[in-house]
Amino acid sequence: MMVLDETDPRFYAARSTIPGAGNGLFARVALCAGDRLEVLGPLVRADSVSDRCTAFEDEYKLRVGELLLIPCGIAALANHSAQPNLEKVIEGESVFLRLLVDVAAGDELCFSYSDYARTRYGIA
Repeated sequence: MMVLDETDPRFYAARSTIPGAGNGLFARVALCAGDRLEVLGPLVRADSVSDRCTAFEDEYKLRVGELLLIPCGIAALANHSAQPNLEKVIEGESVFLRLLVDVAAGDELCFSYSDYARTRYGIA
């Protein structure tokens, strides 16, 4: 059995600054462009029984080649922005959110959702 445990102290969850977004991902400390946060979660095969049984998570799944990652750690709280300060980086079967710019402690961290997610949820 896989056990996931979020251990990165540089990040925290709080009410998003984006209207209607719920909670968001924030920097606890100043961070530099290139710093990364690993996206924790299980990988499932697209269109598999596991994928269909977790359809309620579809809006959050991240494509990793032919697989889908279901985020379970703090990185799952990164909201969409048309001016993101994060980007998704794939290394093998691992996914990271990498900072595009330096950020201050307390800044909200966002990335650009996929075309599929933006279309499905009516996000610009």
